[in-house]
Amino acid sequence: MTAAAAGSTPSPTGGGAPLRARPRGLAPLPLLTLINFFNYLDRQVVYGMTPLIGADFHMSKAALGSLATVNLLVFAVSSLASGPIADRIGPRKVIFGGILLWSIATIGSALSTSLPMLLFFRGLVGIGEGAYGPSANTLLCADATPEKRGRALGIYNVGMAVGGTAGLVLGAILAPRLGWRAVFWIAGGPSILLALGAAFIAAPDRLARPTALPARAYLLSPTYICALAGGILATFGASALIFWARWVIIEERQLSVVFGSAFMAVVGLVCGAGGVVAGGYAGDALNRRAAGGYALAVGLSLLLAFPAGAAALVVPGKVPFLVLTFIAVFLLSVYNGPAGAIVDELGPPQYAATLQAVFMFGIQALGNSPGPAVVGWLADHLGAPAPGGAVKPSVSMGLQAAMLAFLLSGVLFVIVARRQRRAAADQSGPRVA
Repeated sequence: MTAAAAGSTPSPTGGGAPLRARPRGLAPLPLLTLINFFNYLDRQVVYGMTPLIGADFHMSKAALGSLATVNLLVFAVSSLASGPIADRIGPRKVIFGGILLWSIATIGSALSTSLPMLLFFRGLVGIGEGAYGPSANTLLCADATPEKRGRALGIYNVGMAVGGTAGLVLGAILAPRLGWRAVFWIAGGPSILLALGAAFIAAPDRLARPTALPARAYLLSPTYICALAGGILATFGASALIFWARWVIIEERQLSVVFGSAFMAVVGLVCGAGGVVAGGYAGDALNRRAAGGYALAVGLSLLLAFPAGAAALVVPGKVPFLVLTFIAVFLLSVYNGPAGAIVDELGPPQYAATLQAVFMFGIQALGNSPGPAVVGWLADHLGAPAPGGAVKPSVSMGLQAAMLAFLLSGVLFVIVARRQRRAAADQSGPRVA
């Protein structure tokens, strides 16, 4: 593990050691990767249907952003509560309950006849997804050997990249033809079957670990706080980009629905999934060389993504826009490969789910939740001048705030890597965060 600061961070007794013997049941990595696909499909399918939902309920751009905010804020609170529970009763039960709840709530979204009703069910989706996330990360980190942890999380998060893309594309293509309520039925049904599969996943009743200092000793360490701030900023930017991607590509760049949806699909599959896997492998390789390799992989990728992403939002031609977007999304997606492994290094295995839960709470409540609404507000107020002194809304202009967030996040993760390396050099024994 890596240290938060030389001489300032308690030394954990464990260090994310993998399970010595896998319990009987379904292998965690392939099953959780498939579940993660539907996790993000169910969450992001609504983003591809925002124009239709907005028209039905007469919503402004800021109000459309709040549709995601409600889901993600509830997700954050649920994540925070679920971590300590999983540390006590084990991840299997929490994962099963979370999947079952979000699948039922997604179908409930299809039955919504009013905006408050839709917001209620999207909040329930957030509760289920928030319960699932920390337990899934914890189980995968415990199941994988240390030298392959980033690789395992990278493969797992391919489900996120592909599922999120599938949600956007399904929403954009099917909703105009079938209606947005029908798309919710399509998205929610398979997850119920996956919940049954999760009941038989290979996981212990609980992840018993040796005792250590109180969890707050690790949660308040400078390196954990720095990583959390970096995660909040990166997630703010990613949430805004994902929510408003369709608007920029189809509404502002005037690409056809078919071409724009196909482009989103290709970017999600090639850049999203490819970046996640590349990040996992790069993090493993760098971490074998020195402490802080996972954080360094994330930091450098975000710093490199900033100029490409910022330029894509202002470049006038369609071809340069598509090329720069392709590059930026690949580099930004690297974050999702090693992110869980960074958190896992920052404390002992006894508190693994708690550390993951607090991290998820922070990035969801302070990053994911406000991202779409903040960018929507900026789009409404900082757009291009229009005749008569009015302001023409520009989502591309608002998304420059997301690019700045990625830049600052990259700086913070590089700092995390430097602190981890310095602390590892100053300490004997296990590397600690």
